[in-house]
Amino acid sequence: MPVRTLQRPSSVPKVVLVNRRPLVAAALLVLLPSAALAQVFVVPRRAERSAVNTFDFEWKHVDILVGPASTGVADAPERTAYPQPPGAPAGPAIDAPATEAPADPLAPPLDPPDETRQTRSDPPSPGGMGAPQASAPDGGTPGSDGGPITVPESPGPMQASVDGGADGGTTLTVEFADGGSADGGPKYATSLGAATGGVRFYFYERERTVAERATPLIEEAYRYLVEQFQYVPTKTFPYILYNSYQEFLQTNVFFVQEGTLGVTSTEDLKLSLPYLGDHQLFEEISTHELAHQFTIQKVRTLADTEKTFGDPLQAIPLWFIEGLAEFYAKRGLDPEAEMLVRDLMVNPDLMKGYAFLDFFSPGPYGYLWIYKVGQTRVAFLEDEYGKGFTQRVLNESPRLVSAGKGSQALKFEELLERLTGDNPKKISARFENWMKRRAFKTYLGSEQAAPALDLLEERTGIVTALNSSPDGKLLLYRTIVPETGESRLYLVDPKAPQSAEKVVSDGQPGAESLHPIFGRNFALSKDTVAYVAEVNGRDVIYVRRYTYTSEQRTQDALERRSAIRTTVKRETSFSVDIDLGDTTAYRVGQHGLLGVASVAFSPDGQSLAFIGINEAGFRDVYVLPLAGGKNAQPVKLTDDQYTERHITWGPSGILYTSDATSHRHFNLFRVQPTPGTPERLTTEDRDEADPVALPDGRIFFVAYRNSSSDLHELMPGGAIIRRSDLTTGVFEPGPGPEGSLWMLFHQSGERRPARLEAPKMLNLPTAGADVPAEPPVPLAARPLDNAQDYRPLAWENIEFGPFLGFAGAGSGGFFGQIFAMATDRLSDHAMLFNLAVYGSFELADGVLLYVNQEKRSTWATGLFQSLRFRLDESFADEDTTFFSGERYFGATGTLRYPLSSFFYLQGDVSAGGASYFIDSYTAFRLNNPSFNGAGRDLYTPWLAANDEMRFQTELTGQVGYNNIRYHYATGPLSGSSALLELTAGAQPFNEQAYSNVRLDLEHYFSVYGRTNLLFRAAGGTTFGGRYARSYYLSSFDTLRGVNFRDEDWLLGRHFAYSTVELQLPLNDLIRIAFLSDLEAVAAVDVGGVGNSSRQLWDRRVLDFVLGTNIALGPLVLRLHFARPVDIGADAGKPDPGWVTNFSIGIAGLNGFFDQRGEARGKPTVMPPPGFIGGPRAGL
Repeated sequence: MPVRTLQRPSSVPKVVLVNRRPLVAAALLVLLPSAALAQVFVVPRRAERSAVNTFDFEWKHVDILVGPASTGVADAPERTAYPQPPGAPAGPAIDAPATEAPADPLAPPLDPPDETRQTRSDPPSPGGMGAPQASAPDGGTPGSDGGPITVPESPGPMQASVDGGADGGTTLTVEFADGGSADGGPKYATSLGAATGGVRFYFYERERTVAERATPLIEEAYRYLVEQFQYVPTKTFPYILYNSYQEFLQTNVFFVQEGTLGVTSTEDLKLSLPYLGDHQLFEEISTHELAHQFTIQKVRTLADTEKTFGDPLQAIPLWFIEGLAEFYAKRGLDPEAEMLVRDLMVNPDLMKGYAFLDFFSPGPYGYLWIYKVGQTRVAFLEDEYGKGFTQRVLNESPRLVSAGKGSQALKFEELLERLTGDNPKKISARFENWMKRRAFKTYLGSEQAAPALDLLEERTGIVTALNSSPDGKLLLYRTIVPETGESRLYLVDPKAPQSAEKVVSDGQPGAESLHPIFGRNFALSKDTVAYVAEVNGRDVIYVRRYTYTSEQRTQDALERRSAIRTTVKRETSFSVDIDLGDTTAYRVGQHGLLGVASVAFSPDGQSLAFIGINEAGFRDVYVLPLAGGKNAQPVKLTDDQYTERHITWGPSGILYTSDATSHRHFNLFRVQPTPGTPERLTTEDRDEADPVALPDGRIFFVAYRNSSSDLHELMPGGAIIRRSDLTTGVFEPGPGPEGSLWMLFHQSGERRPARLEAPKMLNLPTAGADVPAEPPVPLAARPLDNAQDYRPLAWENIEFGPFLGFAGAGSGGFFGQIFAMATDRLSDHAMLFNLAVYGSFELADGVLLYVNQEKRSTWATGLFQSLRFRLDESFADEDTTFFSGERYFGATGTLRYPLSSFFYLQGDVSAGGASYFIDSYTAFRLNNPSFNGAGRDLYTPWLAANDEMRFQTELTGQVGYNNIRYHYATGPLSGSSALLELTAGAQPFNEQAYSNVRLDLEHYFSVYGRTNLLFRAAGGTTFGGRYARSYYLSSFDTLRGVNFRDEDWLLGRHFAYSTVELQLPLNDLIRIAFLSDLEAVAAVDVGGVGNSSRQLWDRRVLDFVLGTNIALGPLVLRLHFARPVDIGADAGKPDPGWVTNFSIGIAGLNGFFDQRGEARGKPTVMPPPGFIGGPRAGL
């Protein structure tokens, strides 16, 4: 299901740990022994997942609806930081829209309106929902003359494409009376007022045609929302369009995961979304995100006017924010929302927490409760308390925060009580009554319910899509594992559900994603499976052979009827054998296609029809001849500007749904497997979906009727017969045995495989199916000839921040740290500066780094100075060791090339000068023969050997692999990680060389639910002379049977350890309100550290561990108790009793605040947003 993301400000000031390691350096100075800082501090490491950018973008931008008096492009977050309390505006906006005069907080509430008896769900008309009268001010930004503004009916000059050929069609220019310019310049924007902010629209050259068709939709939605909000934004916000979903997922602007269809930032107002090759879906998503923009700017403008101390957005529930956006995007309450909420009302499942809750309940955080139930709640408020009520809530939103002394902030419930006149209990009761009237009226009017279908009860995971073989004997369904988000494809005989054979799962090389949110993109023939998976940003069609045998077995079994009576019962079972064969990958991306939306086998199974999305962003129907091998060339069957969604292949040809209609709804079309003119089969004024052509020629599809998705059949003469009348709906029908149909039935929040037998199919004629077929409406377009090239390094495109810093001084010297960063607006380039001072500026550690991540290879270069310490063994033959320091400064560079999102190669190089020093106490000890144990002055020879600066260079190489899946509360749940690192350093003019090798491995097994078993192993060694460093193990992350600070058991030039750990969640047994997660831990550690292999063996450790992990939001508190075991080591045991380990970590990371200890030749700085696994800008 589509999910849109709106960034919500937290209720407390937000602190972004952009560089975690330097920020805790001061803490480490206190918490760790000096030896720990002197060495490579060892905690478990895992390879980072890589962001793979497989596309090149030539960005351009153009302003849309930007007035001559607009306040400019929205600033970066740091420029909008308020000097008053967090979130408080700096002052009133001079040109801010007017709002209602604030009422006395102590005044009695308004009288509530009478409860309605007639229900309605009509979408608001363009002038509805409180649209202003012609003579009344609209509440928006006034025009240049200071008077009221009006919203013209015409959206401005557009171009309509008459045809849809390879070039996008011939254009027809249409001029409107407002005299607008084609580039959407200031003259055009004055129809909304001189101060309208409008949009700065970013697109790239490859998607120009799509961008020209998106522009009118953006303008239309902007004007529509001006009417609905009665407000004209004055800030110009960035609107960043991506051609396809694959490109959107690779954006540097935001960190987005599959399932997110659009993102709006509350900080810098950036908006980003893909076009998807689907005009209708894009229009809905765009309006949804624009509604967020209007909400953010309007609420903050009003708060600015009222001089509140805080941001009212923080006090508005997320369900209201998202529900409002859905309500406007869908122009009311759409049939899908009604169906989903009705199912919540009439088919509750209390065992899994699926039930209708209170009106004000935040509910489970998810698509249903936040988006669709939120949309329903907004529709209720508009229906019960009058159109425009939603805007009244926003108009009064400053009351949710304090405006200063004597002003009391209201809760959201209290604000609604003031506006409605009903207390929260009354509002909830009215909402429940409103919902029941709607839900049960439809429920009681339906002729069929769950008993009419035979459900497949035994299945794995949550089913998201379904298909069946031509004879209906086998099912192919896709599921998602809720704990990890992993999608899997299963092939099963429904007569023996335990026979399910896993075809593929995603989240691994070769199948990065099975696209779980985009319907069925797989097909099944009598001996072949075809499915779509994403690989490195492009979809690949996989075709896999299988064999299937089924044997029915009948046997007699005794059945006890009573205590004295036993009968013989005949039982029937099935023995099923499904064997999967070889797989062939058809890489359609090499033929210019980015994605594949739907696939279908030909009746003979020798060809595959599919809907592909090309690099220009358009969808068309293709045929792939499978006999042509993996390099077969797809044949294009359609070539137009419209959208194709679902496809099937029957005896009469290839059927698909398309919006090449006069009413812009999706109807059925047919095309032959050779290029030709498509034939339109239906003309209904509603969307038809999921067509299936049976081997006998019958054609079925699904369509909504009165908020229920029912099964329909297209008869040979063109008539449409409704074959079901269900309380909720069915989706994705497929062939079944003996004339039946398999389909997904929506019940209790899930779509369950079900079979509708032929005798239970209804025969209900459909009214309005014979609408005359009119020519398709050309898609509007606006030329973007005046678009400017995006210059990432231009001053107006530079965004500064965050800036972090602290400083202090005392008898020990000056201590402080400063971090600053700047990026371009699209986050392809970044510059960061980090400086930490430990006592004096001679002990400074810093870096100035430029990062480039606009291509697939990410690289960085800059200047650095690094402080490093080591266990100095210059006089080891005299039994004297001490700690010395090294200043290493110069230039550094890094390059990472991701082979996939799981596997990467990285190289780092640095070169510069190195100098050495020791602290005053160590110098005194070495200089005094009575203290150093050597009986002579050691300081003078040490100084003579290290008193000059040396040229030094280091080279580091990494190979990393990571396909670990995470649970949002527990952390890693399944998958593997491997990280190999090799470092070599040299002082060529001083004949010194050193190197180290380290390998980290770990694997997680998911046992059941969130219970998992961890296997971890790591080892490292150093080579070279006296400048080679040692390893210092973190005891509470590696060998928990060793006491913290015990250098005899944790410090050495070679180490190896291994851990087996069982993590068992306790949330089902113990629930504590303020804890995010609670789990028990049982583990075994084994390993050792030493300066030689013999010493490592003599100090080997084996311990058993029991403990608990306690999660407080992102923080994980770990309290583990370890008991060392005597295994015959010459050094004995590190402790005779139990060892207590207490540590603090961050969920999903290893060690103390992820201090990975990679003390390499370059400063260990956290990457800037989007760089090599680092955080992304905008989130």
